[in-house]
Amino acid sequence: MREQFRGYRVLMGFGLRAAPWHATFQLITGVLMELAAPAAAYGAKMLVDAAVRHSLHSGLIAVAVLAGSAALGMIALIVYIDCVFTVYDRAGAYADIRLMELIGGAPGLAHHERPEYLDQVERIRTDRGMLSGMVNATAGVLRVLAVVGASATLLASVNPILLVLPIFGVVSLMAGRRATTLWNNANEATSEPERLRRHLFEIATASESGKELRVFGTSKELLRRHHEVSGTVLNTRNRADWRGALLNSADGLLSGLGFVGAIALVLRQAVHGQATAGDVVLAISLAGTLNGIVFTAVAYGTQGLRGLKLAGRFLWLERYATAQVGDEVSAVPPNRLRTGITFRDVSFRYPGTDRPVLDGASLELPAGGVVALVGENGAGKTSLVKLLSRFYEPDSGRIEIDGVDLQGFPIDAWRGRISATYQDHTAFEFLARETVGIGDLARIDDELAVRRALDAGGGTEVVRGLPHGLDTQLGKSWEDGVDLSGGQWQKLALGRGLMRDDPLLVVFDEPTSALDPQTEHDLFERFAAAARGSGNRGTVTLLVSHRFSTVRMADLIVVLDGGRIAEHGSHAELMRAGGMYAELYELQSRAYR
Repeated sequence: MREQFRGYRVLMGFGLRAAPWHATFQLITGVLMELAAPAAAYGAKMLVDAAVRHSLHSGLIAVAVLAGSAALGMIALIVYIDCVFTVYDRAGAYADIRLMELIGGAPGLAHHERPEYLDQVERIRTDRGMLSGMVNATAGVLRVLAVVGASATLLASVNPILLVLPIFGVVSLMAGRRATTLWNNANEATSEPERLRRHLFEIATASESGKELRVFGTSKELLRRHHEVSGTVLNTRNRADWRGALLNSADGLLSGLGFVGAIALVLRQAVHGQATAGDVVLAISLAGTLNGIVFTAVAYGTQGLRGLKLAGRFLWLERYATAQVGDEVSAVPPNRLRTGITFRDVSFRYPGTDRPVLDGASLELPAGGVVALVGENGAGKTSLVKLLSRFYEPDSGRIEIDGVDLQGFPIDAWRGRISATYQDHTAFEFLARETVGIGDLARIDDELAVRRALDAGGGTEVVRGLPHGLDTQLGKSWEDGVDLSGGQWQKLALGRGLMRDDPLLVVFDEPTSALDPQTEHDLFERFAAAARGSGNRGTVTLLVSHRFSTVRMADLIVVLDGGRIAEHGSHAELMRAGGMYAELYELQSRAYR
């Protein structure tokens, strides 16, 4: 119960923080709007009784009550509708920001590879509109309580037995709750198939995969798989929907019988002179109102229950993200590296796997040095880079920065001293200056800094070829947007990775795979020269490449094999040793002859 209450407060907070005045007026006008109905019913009773008594005075009062209730209901309805959409939109935007913070702002990447995490996120995405609907659900419940309270008071004045009518609403709520539980269970049971269904759809419709789909003729196979998994998802959910519909149908039949019974009771009283004609009209109106409000109660009660269920998942996500932050630390990265970066017996495996990708790795990356990582695919090169970037933490061992454990630094502070370009870089479809400038947000508007980074990354010619230079919108999906080739995007990513002017670690993780070998070689020569010229900071420059003509220029070459450090040294030293590096170098050299 405490967890549900906390979840309720969180979701209500979305609406109240995003649109405080609109949310407040939605709650108030919702109640006023519903009270107009029993007020109108009572006005109709007064009018009928006045007509039977031939009382003009009473009739005019009844007309005033009817007019007032109609005006109140209309004004409240107009304000209510405006508030509903405003709160939904603003609360939805607020909720999206919170989800982006929790999902995209978690310090590491391990959660993206945990099936239980992905299932929870999928459930949130599937029903994410409910995150912004708790104010609406609460307003609906308040509307129900208001109209039930007013109607019960008026019905009791006719015959206390009529107070049984609101009880039918309780049955309806129970039926609605059970139907909601069935739907939630079906939704949870299909989280993973739903993820697969969306994945297949995205592959089948994305421009990036269009070439391979057409060449390999796999479109029909994707359609077949999508149809198959859709059948699994839809059949499970349809069964839950049908069972819920049967429950609600039985509830509707019961409510109908209650309505007929109430009218018959009051009509019998009127025939025997125990009630007025106006009482009959009042009973019919209020019974109809209660019958209708039952469906409102079920709808908003169901919305509230689904919201609470989703709130529980949101709180789980919030706790998960908070747990990834770890304890507060007070150490700060040094202004410059004096000795360098040290791996001490580091072992690591990805979440959910048993095979270590790094196994007892010990290594010295000297301050001011240019270090190249080589090895076959899966040897552990990129995993080592990810540990240095603190996307993951080692399972055992430690990484030291000038003798201080890397985990002793705040993650953001350490990452603020890293510059990096990755093979799987992102194509940020912004203005060209922004696509590069976000590599150092503090200087995103510094055109000189952007142009320097572009020049260092070999992207100056790319920008010169754009119709509006740095102010060109990138991405063909936008109006006047310009698409780039893979190599052009890569050069902008290199420029982005070179925006910071005071890094302690510069990482190039196969960032030039879309470039020809000579262009890569020339770029890395410039990177190495720049790195050696920044000796005052002791910057470590880390190169990951499969091209040995490039890595031979490094001060230190580290060869990884099966997650272990197989050998390390300069190019000349490793060639004289005649080990794995020499063998791989000779193989690649012969391929280029």
